[in-house]
This record gives sequence, structure tokens and C-alpha cells, in this order.
Amino acid sequence: MNTTHTHFRLSHKIQDEAFDLSQASNCNLYLSLGHKSVRAAVVDLNRNKFVVLEDFELLTVFTPVQVAEQLQLIAADNPLFQVKNWKNIRVSVSNTHFTLVPETLYDEAHKEDYLRLHSQVNPQHDVVLSHNHSGLEAVNIFSVDVAIHDAVKEVFPEQSVQLVHLTSSLIRSILHQVGRNESRQICAFVERNYVTVLIVSQSGLEFCNTFHYLSPEDFIYYIIFVMQEQKLNPEQESITVWGDITHDSTLFSTLQKYIRQVKFGKKPSDLEYSYKFHDLFEHRYFELYSLHLCE
Repeated sequence: MNTTHTHFRLSHKIQDEAFDLSQASNCNLYLSLGHKSVRAAVVDLNRNKFVVLEDFELLTVFTPVQVAEQLQLIAADNPLFQVKNWKNIRVSVSNTHFTLVPETLYDEAHKEDYLRLHSQVNPQHDVVLSHNHSGLEAVNIFSVDVAIHDAVKEVFPEQSVQLVHLTSSLIRSILHQVGRNESRQICAFVERNYVTVLIVSQSGLEFCNTFHYLSPEDFIYYIIFVMQEQKLNPEQESITVWGDITHDSTLFSTLQKYIRQVKFGKKPSDLEYSYKFHDLFEHRYFELYSLHLCE
């Protein structure tokens, strides 16, 4: 497999020695399509264990069409994408085009109308989909760029693929992990130039939104803005973070400057992970692990 290309490079790869592609019929394949990354993971369902992880960094990509093109190039000679008998394939898409609607008010025939209240929807460029959160009694309505939607279908032409929004997997996993405590808790999932902020409490999910940032100042502005709007005092609260952020990053030091306590989140605890995953930071690849909980 070609691991380096003009527009992408394989930055991390893990594969358990006990895994073989002949076991695919008893495994799930998960993909997360970010603005600057394509990531894949495999779960052995018999052992409820993550056994494969591949992380491709997209180097010169600026539009969804380019992400779609790089996905197809990565898939062209990657054995994971050649397999035709995965038990399930689940793909998360990251963008700012989503909205949550109470299940009792949701009408499938009007999902585009719901989304138009929050995002621009272009029928020529967007495919509008939905995901039901039964535990929340809510429906996540989101759009996927048609180029990405079609690329996923072309990569897996003979298999059923479940497309979900990144926020659906985050909501499901964070509520599962944090639980419904009496105290309100603020959480953040960090991507390159994007941050998703969530607030959960005893009543469940109270807030979820994704913001585009270009600098550490933008980054902290959105988080503090949300805290103030939600009547959370940064000087008294703690925040839990996952994703592409490290202890020695400017983003982390900026958080520490404004918020009393900054904690790194952990990976979902009800799953097993190959020993080869133990060297990874617990808060990394949370979006991939969370897809296992997002049914």
C-alpha cells in the first residue's frame, strides 16, 4: 500500500497480530472523515476489541470535493477498503451543518426544512440525512457534501454503509461515559480548526455546537462564550477535552489560562483495545472509538 502521496500521508498505523482480513465478516469497519484527515478502525465483534487503526493526514486539502478525492485515492490500494464482507460499516462526517430536533416533532418529509433554519442547504451540493438518538428522543439532521457521499458509495459499492454526523457519535459516547450527573459538565472535541462544544447534565444533553477557529484566540473565545451563555463560570468549572490536542500545545495552555481545570478525556471504557493501542493518548481517536456506540 502506498502510504505517502502528494496530498496525504499515513501518520499512524496499528494492527493486532491476531487480526486477519479473513475475519472481516465478524468485524465492523469505522471511518471518520474530517476536514484534514481520513481515519479507519476495525473492531473484532467476537472479542469486542479494537484491533486496527489507520490515520491518514490530508496535506493539501481545502474543500469537501478534495477530501472525497483523497478518500478514493487512499481506498484504491488499501486492503481494508477492498474487503467486501464487513459485518457493518459506519462512517462519520465532520462539518458545521447539523441540527437536533425533538423526535416528537420530526417529520422525515421536512428534514431539509429543519436544517435550512440553521445551515445553508444546496440541493445540488448537499445530501441531507438523519440519525435517530433514541436515548435522547431527538433526531440529528445533517448534510453531507454530495462528493463525499458519492465517494463513500463508490468505495463500498456492494455494502450497506451507515453515515452519521460526528456530533452523533460524540453525544452518544460522552453521555455514555460521563453519565447524567447532577452537576453540569462542559466537554470539547478538538479538530484542526474546528471545536465541538457539548454541555451535559442530569437531564442529558443541554448544548452541542461546532465552531470554526483560525487561532488560539478564536478557539478560547468560542468556549468562553458558550460557558458564559450557559451560565458556567470559567474560574470555577472544569472542562474535559478529547481529540487533536496535546499537553504541550498552545490550545491546551490557552485553556489552562482561562478555565480552572482542564482534563483530558478517556476512551470508551466498555470496549477492549489491542495492547498496541496502549501507547496512544487516551483522548486521541475518540471519534473513531465512539462510532462503536453510535447505533
